[in-house]
Amino acid sequence: MSREEVFSELMESLYEVSRKIASYESVPRKYGTEDELYMVEAHTINLIGNKIQTTSTELTELTNKTKGAISQMVDKLTKKGMIIKNKNPKDNREVILELSEKGKTVYEYHQKLDEMEYEKLLAKLGEFSEEDFLKYIKLTSLLIPEVG
Repeated sequence: MSREEVFSELMESLYEVSRKIASYESVPRKYGTEDELYMVEAHTINLIGNKIQTTSTELTELTNKTKGAISQMVDKLTKKGMIIKNKNPKDNREVILELSEKGKTVYEYHQKLDEMEYEKLLAKLGEFSEEDFLKYIKLTSLLIPEVG
């Protein structure tokens, strides 16, 4: 197979992975509470949990989403009791976001779930070295277009 043919196969593989991820993300799941959450909601909770406290502006930067999209997500998660919004005592215009107890439950559940899933996946990838993973990361970072 030529370099071009292998590259074409790689790109098709990436597109297929992208389609499968999109399909997986479209199904709501439970993450340790009775609430069903879409993966994008669980990942937003993870971003907030990783930072302990954050703002909508920081979430916008971390996710490459618009302020409007982040605002809608924050409102949804606030209504579900996952996020607490507090005014920044130093700047009344800024809202600090943090996880509620329910949000922390989802965060911890999702962290453990990821850990278990990653272990299973890593076991399937025994023939690949750390160097192989690093090359893949470098390759995909060059192939994925910048957004915004």
